[in-house]
Amino acid sequence: MILGSLPAFFDMKTMQDFYDPHTILMNLACAEMMAYYRIPHAGTSGSGAGWGADLLGGGLLWINHLTSCMGKVGLVPFVGGNLGSKVFSPALAVYSNEIIGQARRLAKGFSLNSDWLDLEEIERKGPGGNFLDAKLTIKLFREAYLESDIFPHLSLEKWETRGQPHAEQLLREYTNQLLTSNQPPDEHDEMIMKGEAFIKRL
Repeated sequence: MILGSLPAFFDMKTMQDFYDPHTILMNLACAEMMAYYRIPHAGTSGSGAGWGADLLGGGLLWINHLTSCMGKVGLVPFVGGNLGSKVFSPALAVYSNEIIGQARRLAKGFSLNSDWLDLEEIERKGPGGNFLDAKLTIKLFREAYLESDIFPHLSLEKWETRGQPHAEQLLREYTNQLLTSNQPPDEHDEMIMKGEAFIKRL
């Protein structure tokens, strides 16, 4: 059994439902209640906002996925949905994956133990010292931050040299690359057959 709740406001002028921070809060409250009853909860995942992979969709994705990861929401359906989930945006699904990865990283936090913190080395370096050659820096610098497959870290000069690309342009290019280069899994045909057989039984 899974509870799916989509708390949303309804604008009677435009006859359109929409999400805002308060609806995200209600979503988290539903997740808390379902955690109490030990029933899996499917949240909103930002469904319905935006007109594509745009500022409207991106802003809500961040607040929704971040709070979902830090709260008790178990499932995030409708990833990539726009305009009341009547439209699917591949670019928004790819961007959602980027946001979910970063939100999960933030929610995970970090430990203050000997694997991540060397108090003796901090004392040796002292005020004004640097940690570029510290043992832990050398050990951990490759995993210190989440590298984006979509958005490179560009200085102003490098951004200008590359023709001042827009973030949405890079997102669409990466999405098209995924769509043209990825191949279906080996069990694709078997999965489709099972799905169609299930639908016929309904």
